Amino acid sequence: MVSESATEKHAARVRHRATAPEAKIERRAAILDAAVGLLREAPLGVFSVDALARRAGLAKGTVYLYFGTREEVLLSVHAERAQNLFDVLERALAPPKADTARIARAVVRHLREHPEFLPLAATCRSMLETNISVETAIAFKCAVGGRLLQLGVRVEQLYPRLERGQGVALLMASYGLMLGLWQIAEPPKCLEEAMLLPEMRVFKLDFDTQLTNALVNLWEGATRRAAQKARQK
Repeated sequence: MVSESATEKHAARVRHRATAPEAKIERRAAILDAAVGLLREAPLGVFSVDALARRAGLAKGTVYLYFGTREEVLLSVHAERAQNLFDVLERALAPPKADTARIARAVVRHLREHPEFLPLAATCRSMLETNISVETAIAFKCAVGGRLLQLGVRVEQLYPRLERGQGVALLMASYGLMLGLWQIAEPPKCLEEAMLLPEMRVFKLDFDTQLTNALVNLWEGATRRAAQKARQK
């Protein structure tokens, strides 16, 4: 007859095996959450793995069980945030309420709520070239590319005058606008005091307003050109 203590030990081992995958998911999420917190304090991601581990409440070695390098952590945060932005776009593109202004406002609101996204996006290329495995880089690009293709089709359905492939092109141009305007609106630390000079006034802009207007102009311009081209055929 199996003793009560042996039965309890067996049950504990079963529970541990059952919860192990959940625990792994929780630890990985804790690392990414800690990285987001540190990024909001140091947007360029200059923190160390030691600081990340302390913030997550984990041993440094545990971080390396889930991510090979600090850059892989940063890329994972960026990948997650990119998918979140795609989700926002997908909802904004859903009929019957979809329109250009609504799409632009949804994007700007999401960027305001997630200030770590654009600084990470601006350094994404260097991340892919520094301490990131080829496999990790390919997986990231394929995941982004897959969503772009899906959303590109949705854009073309919403604006049927657009030709095949123009939906993806419009989305990528929108991404370029986000990055470009953010880099103008957020000068590097070394220029913070210089921005007070009168001659620097030209670089001061209301990012939310400028980006909203720029996205609306970009999308409406693309659809007008597509309509004109269709009429000329």
